[in-house]
Amino acid sequence: MVSSPSPERTVEPDEEYDMEIPAGVAPDAYYDSQLSPVRAALRRILLPYVRSETPLLHAMQLKVRHPILDSYFVLTSFSGNHTFFMIALPVLFWFGFSEIARGFTLIAAMGVYWAGFFKDYLCLPRPLSPPIVRLSRSKSTCQEYGFPSSHSTNAISVALFLYCHLLTTDPASWSPYTRELSILGLIIYAVSIVYGRLYCGMHSITDCVGGSLIGIMIWAVQWTFRHTIEYYMVSPVWWVPPLVIATGIFMVSISPDPVDDCPCFDDCVAFIAVMMGLIPASIHFASTSYSSNYPVPATIPYSTDLGFIKSALRLILGVGTLFVWRLVAKKALYVLLPPVYKLFSLPYRPHFIPASTYKTLSTYPIGKVPSVIDLPSMGGSAEMIGLQSTMDVHEKFSQAAAAKAREQQQHGLSMGLRSRKGQTVTEAHEEISIEEKRPLLHDHQHQRDSSVLSNATTQCGDEDEDEHFQEKGGSLHYKDESHSRFEDEAEALLRVERMNPPKSRFDVDIVSKLVVYAGIGALAVDGIPILFQLVGLGVPPVRV
Repeated sequence: MVSSPSPERTVEPDEEYDMEIPAGVAPDAYYDSQLSPVRAALRRILLPYVRSETPLLHAMQLKVRHPILDSYFVLTSFSGNHTFFMIALPVLFWFGFSEIARGFTLIAAMGVYWAGFFKDYLCLPRPLSPPIVRLSRSKSTCQEYGFPSSHSTNAISVALFLYCHLLTTDPASWSPYTRELSILGLIIYAVSIVYGRLYCGMHSITDCVGGSLIGIMIWAVQWTFRHTIEYYMVSPVWWVPPLVIATGIFMVSISPDPVDDCPCFDDCVAFIAVMMGLIPASIHFASTSYSSNYPVPATIPYSTDLGFIKSALRLILGVGTLFVWRLVAKKALYVLLPPVYKLFSLPYRPHFIPASTYKTLSTYPIGKVPSVIDLPSMGGSAEMIGLQSTMDVHEKFSQAAAAKAREQQQHGLSMGLRSRKGQTVTEAHEEISIEEKRPLLHDHQHQRDSSVLSNATTQCGDEDEDEHFQEKGGSLHYKDESHSRFEDEAEALLRVERMNPPKSRFDVDIVSKLVVYAGIGALAVDGIPILFQLVGLGVPPVRV
């Protein structure tokens, strides 16, 4: 894997201390030195809540965990993530629910974007494992930050959106108790997703509350202005398409840079790109003779009279077309974009490999399924215990150092470092000389950039790391006084990265995703419905 040093991994002077601070040397100093003052301050406000809830979640897991509940909450968690929505949304469009699908897509896109935005902005960890046992079949989920819970955001916003749609329908059009049962189903769905994140050990209570509040705000805005939004999504107003594209590019450009290699940004780009393609394409489709204008403009014609076989073929053709588009478009962009990036020395985000460090991507393998709809593995155990990401490593060693500092403070010991005026010993760094830190940091960076990482295991627990710690009163304490905590942390980072090698992300991937997923959004509501009509899988449009 090719990589290059990125700004967030360099040793920089810290204004809080008369010394340089490398990654994780002191409690939270790594993140404080990399984040802006506002981001660091907000992180410090929320971090104690996340940490204090870990013993509560651990106790809850010990009391209520059961194999049947494990399977239920792991399975239902799939219906609350972006993968599920990316699969379900085209189906709604192709089978006659265009108005609901457009609102649904906007809700999902805003949920994924804003949840990912705040994840990368605040860089807050998930509840630490151990003691928490994480239940998930998606490895990439554990590589993301914790706050806010995107599952909670999506579940709450979608449940409220569908609930309000149910309330606006004519009760006479429902069979007895059907609407009441549908509402009950939405309540069970929302509760299962939100509580399931706590049960599965993937989020703290603070994460779920924050995600739910974001979901409520997104639903409130969308539902309040739904008629205006729907009008501009299908009406031939000339300035709407360029405004949507410009807004999408702007939203991508302001996404904050995470400290760790968090994949949230990739999903944000994918969903924003879908909207950039979907809205202009919906406007175009509404003006063609292939669309129905009843019950709303830009409705894709469908009737149950088409029959099961043709309906199934319609789904297979549509999904297959999207996959072919993705493969062809991404392959072409991987050939065309690197020379452009090299010629103009275009900037790149942290954790993305710049074009200046590789020759070509023309032979780079492209997965058969888009990354954002890469189905989680359904086999094997869902349990994951131990450190699964670099943010887990920083959090574990940060807690250990803080516990050690508190213990020394209780005994009136000094940590031997110059502190700011009014600074407590708990906030000071572990006593490691600059001469010791520099080679260790350099050695870790060199090994990370030059090593070939292997997929040796999917289990991320490491007993060797725990040998250096003991637990007292729910806190981690560093045991080996003769061994540098920073050295252990550097080794742990390498160990985690070898067990979970980060996916290669190239600078051209951002533009590639924008083009590919904008194309997916456009094809889903414009090109593919026309194809249905041309191959005999469509029905006559209804125009009144």
